[in-house]
Amino acid sequence: MKKILNILKENINIILFIIISILIELIAITYTGCGFYLSKPLYPLMILIFFVSLIVLIKNKFYKNIMCALILISQLILDILFIFLYDSNGTVFEWAMFNQRTDAFGTLETFDLKWGFLILFLIIILVPYGVLVYKNRKEIKNKEKNSKIKNIVCYVIMICVLTYIFFVPINETRIHKDTIYKDMLYSETANNYQNIGMIGNGIYQVVSGKTVVDYGNLEDVDDFIYSEYTDKSDFYGISKDNNLVLILIESGEWYPLTMYPDKAEILYPNLTKMINEGLIASNFYQKEKTDVSEAFSVLGNYPTGKYVNYDFYRNSYPYALPNLLKYYDKDIVNRSFHANYGNFYNRYKLHKAWGFDSLTAIEEMKEYGVEDTWKHKLGERNLDSVTFDKMKSEMFPTDKRFFSFILTFSMHGYYGKRKTLEPYYKILDDNGILVDVKNDNQEYLKTYMAAMMDFDKALGSMMDYLESTNQKEDTTIVMFSDHNTYYNSLSYYAKDIKEKFNSELYHIPMIIYDTKLTEKYKSMYGSNKIEKFTTTSDIVPTIIDIFGLNGWKNMYFGSSVFVPNKESIVFSRNYGIFISDKLVGYSLNSLTYKSEDLTEEDLKDFEERALIHLEKLKYIDKIYYSNYFKDNEYRYE
Repeated sequence: MKKILNILKENINIILFIIISILIELIAITYTGCGFYLSKPLYPLMILIFFVSLIVLIKNKFYKNIMCALILISQLILDILFIFLYDSNGTVFEWAMFNQRTDAFGTLETFDLKWGFLILFLIIILVPYGVLVYKNRKEIKNKEKNSKIKNIVCYVIMICVLTYIFFVPINETRIHKDTIYKDMLYSETANNYQNIGMIGNGIYQVVSGKTVVDYGNLEDVDDFIYSEYTDKSDFYGISKDNNLVLILIESGEWYPLTMYPDKAEILYPNLTKMINEGLIASNFYQKEKTDVSEAFSVLGNYPTGKYVNYDFYRNSYPYALPNLLKYYDKDIVNRSFHANYGNFYNRYKLHKAWGFDSLTAIEEMKEYGVEDTWKHKLGERNLDSVTFDKMKSEMFPTDKRFFSFILTFSMHGYYGKRKTLEPYYKILDDNGILVDVKNDNQEYLKTYMAAMMDFDKALGSMMDYLESTNQKEDTTIVMFSDHNTYYNSLSYYAKDIKEKFNSELYHIPMIIYDTKLTEKYKSMYGSNKIEKFTTTSDIVPTIIDIFGLNGWKNMYFGSSVFVPNKESIVFSRNYGIFISDKLVGYSLNSLTYKSEDLTEEDLKDFEERALIHLEKLKYIDKIYYSNYFKDNEYRYE
């Protein structure tokens, strides 16, 4: 017993290191909604063994203790950064994010540290190791006499562990396997933080991030793509030859309109009018970041593993909406607009690849009188009302048919108080709404509502211009939100939701304004609501349908919102979760949310839709990673 106690005493620094390291990791993952355990502990255990072996090799106790403290502090800082990443946009770290680091920090306005977690573990690390360092301060030059066998064992362990740490990610990433897609649906585990921890996932991503992926045989790609045209609804071709306006509503939500229903028409007159006179996709859901939703709305699909905007901007996209419209009408003008900088998310290059004639960003908009209040003046989002008013002749030209893709900006978080929104704050005050702000959540909500009022003003500018130029009857307007208000966790507060993954969090707006389409839809269904489950990947097939184009069903994850009994699914590229209106989960065997009225029939239907989606995803990955249409002509008909 005494011998055991002596061994423990001699190795107290290493024992402390192991205990503290495990505690940091397990507590850190709980901040992202994970349980206090790891589902697949072998990979992080190998990492821990590597660092323990490294520490054992250090012969001086003084420096050994310093090394223990430095490694633990580094782990703590990295975990806090991973927690912040998850808090700010709900995503687990992956290597591909390094391409987006400039864009991410460009929109960052607040950095909320987990101070309790940080201070607690700094104390836990610094106090015992400070004592040990002080105790060994006179032994700086003294070295332990590691035996050669001990050193050899440590080196062998480190080599074996490093081989494992590098081999597993490379092996799992390099070779494409058809089975991995079905595994996504039936996996027993949750996100990678729950599986292998934050440090484990970080190292895994760094190792696998630059791996060249082999997506196998491409011989069957043509047969899969061209097997069937997209479905045609009763509204096929009703909007043929119309102009098209596609508006991505940054962080759009329904709740500002529903929280104060008696004030909605006063605060949001133009949105209210479009809702009453247009069609509402009342069960529209999405959970993606802006760049991914943007791509979905133009491409109708998205690959796994990497990001379109940085990894595939050199690809050919003949099936993208601008290229489709150009094929059927060579004179149409395809343009995109965003009052942000054009290099954000690599948009200048990406939009060109998608088939847009040009992207008009804030750099060009300044010439038209659009003030840049974000970068060079107030540090506040540029206002949509100003952008639409100054750019309307460019967005909606009168001398040619056009497709204008507009990404809004006013409603982008962070939702602290803004000077540019003061006129709207006054209107809210005059209407008795959030007059006395008592906490941060109410301030965020008030700013968001004011920002939506600015977007509403922009819509009014657009509609007035289209009417004055006699274009309103011949223009189809599709508006959709890219994601919920995850900034400042505003969705939880505004929707009064406590569960981490309640599907209602991702229930967001989609509105179609088209006079001919709306009139026929109301005459057939007696309502202006499209009640089936819809998502962003349905947008391209819907436009193909109502504009009377041909498209290939397997190129797009979704289907036209007007095709009955054909519902799509959300499988989030960024978040790795499946979503319907009744469930959310990393897989069918790892559900994080189930509605009270979820039935076995619902689960079966969801499974069928998910399998169709994943089968398409398998081929979409092949197309992206091989840049398939660079060497293979696309068949439009």
